This record gives sequence, C-alpha cells and structure tokens, in this order.
Amino acid sequence: MTTKRSTRSGSIESNYIPSSGLAMRHETKGTLLVREPTTVFNIFLTVLLFACRKYLFFSTHKRLFVYLILLVASVVGDFIRFPKIYFANSDTFLNQYLVKLGWFWTVLWTLSFLITTSKVFCLNSRPSIIVHATRLVVATFFWYFWTNAFNRLEDYYGKCSAGRGLTRLACKSAGHVWKSFDISGHVFILIYSTLVMISEARPIVGWDKIQDVLRNEENARKEGKSVATTFSSLKENQLQEMKAVYKKMTPYVQVLFIVITVFVAIWELMLITTMMYFHTMPEKLLAGIVAMSTWFVTYMVWYSSSFLPPLPGDGFFKYQALQKSEVGI
Repeated sequence: MTTKRSTRSGSIESNYIPSSGLAMRHETKGTLLVREPTTVFNIFLTVLLFACRKYLFFSTHKRLFVYLILLVASVVGDFIRFPKIYFANSDTFLNQYLVKLGWFWTVLWTLSFLITTSKVFCLNSRPSIIVHATRLVVATFFWYFWTNAFNRLEDYYGKCSAGRGLTRLACKSAGHVWKSFDISGHVFILIYSTLVMISEARPIVGWDKIQDVLRNEENARKEGKSVATTFSSLKENQLQEMKAVYKKMTPYVQVLFIVITVFVAIWELMLITTMMYFHTMPEKLLAGIVAMSTWFVTYMVWYSSSFLPPLPGDGFFKYQALQKSEVGI
C-alpha cells in the first residue's frame, strides 16, 4: 500500500506500509484490558472505604490495650457519678434494639460479609463457604456459654436484700434488691462482637487488587506470556467465572463493610457508656478479659493453626498475598 503526504516544499513524498503490518495493527489494537475510568462516585466511595479501613483496622493490640486502660479507669465511676447523658439511659433506641440484640446484628452482618467474600475466595464452592461459616458457629457457642455462665454465677452467689430464701426473679418481683457479683454481659458482648466483626472484615484488605490481578492474568494469556500470578493455575472457564463473581459481589462487599464499620462504632460508643455508668470496675474488667481471651484463643491461636475452620479470606488464594507487588506484573 502506498500513501502520499505533502512536504513543506510542496513536493509529494511516498511511504510504503506493508498491508500485513497494517492488518496486524488493527488486530492487536484495543485487545489488552485496562482499568476502567474513575467516576466522581467511585472517588467518593474510595475515600469512604479508606476511612472505614483506617478506623476498623487500627492496630488490634493497641485497641485491646485501650480497652484494658478504659476498663481499669472505670473505677472512677465507682466513686464519682458522671453527669447523665442520653446514652446513659438504658431505655434508648440504641440500647433496646441494638445492644440487647447485639449478637443478632453481629452474626447478621458478619455472615453476610463472609458469604459474599467467600464466593470469590473459594471459587463459589458451597462446602468451602460452609466451612468458613463454622467460625460464627464457634463464636455463637462461646457467646451463649459465657453469657449463661455469668447469669448462673449471679444467681448462685447472689442474695436478696429481704433474705436468702428468695430467687433473683422472686426478689426483684417483690420489689427487693438482688445483691451479687454481676459480671457485665454488656461489656462482654460489646468487646467480643467488635473483635469478631473486625476479624471477619479483614478480607477486604486486598479486595480491590483482585481486579488488577485478574486483568493482568487475562492480558498475559492474550499475549501468550507465561507469568506466574495468583490465578495462573485456573482454567479459562474458572478464570471467567471468578471474574463474573467478583464483579457481582463487589458492591455488596463494599456496602456490608461500611455497615460493619458503623456497627463497630456503635458498639464502641455503647462500651464507653457502659464503662461510665453501669456495673463496678471488677465486674467490667473480668467481662472484658473473658471477651478478649476468647477472641484471642479462637482467631489468633485456633484458626491460625492447621485445624479447621480456616482464617477469614483463606480459600483458593489468601487475601494477604494480594498485598505484595504482584499487581505490578
């Protein structure tokens, strides 16, 4: 093929471009996948998710240390009465419909988040998703065990102001006061729920990078390159299935993560209120230690071992691997 263009002197200059080369350009142009353009909404969502991550994934060890300091410092409330505020009222909406149903909300949001993320991490394998869900079964068992243990201890070691012959229910029904060492169930459930929700939300740490690795893997296959990525072992149909599931689940994952962050903020607000206005310091401190110890034994010791269930995010690939420089391939 011959083309002509004019030079400054007015002469015509001819260039020859092989037709095969031109055809090759048309075939290869636009075949590689690129990142989708960013919209204003995406920028806002990115900033919001970043703020949620910064708050939710504040150092866990530091968070536990702050809890312990606040629990010990709550001894001030045993001698000094703090001014009453809205959250100090046990009949508020937050206390009646959120805290008292705290474990229901914790399981609802964490289970929803677990299922949506596991569909990607476990290649939509239902048995693997069920195995991941057993973590919440274990957590529910410990929640039920400890809250019932606290109530039994209160019943066993307590006594009525009118005499020892009455049970706690009969004592309170008669208008008397039941005196006992009342381990704070509120402190336990608020701290334990917060730690469980934070742990189960961890898979979002590398979530955004999944699309980059998927795109790099597809581009490598189109160019015929042999590049080792997280998804190199996937067959073509599996790769496309993961791409479709990831795209479908991402909006749900983002919304659920924001909801989890909001509830963690509510739990910590109500925890501070409980520390200021309810129970004695030893009752709150013991409840907090039980909650933190139960979380540590399960998530930091048990799930980190080779025994089932696995850690949040474990599956065909681990979300921690996406924090490395693999995206730059």
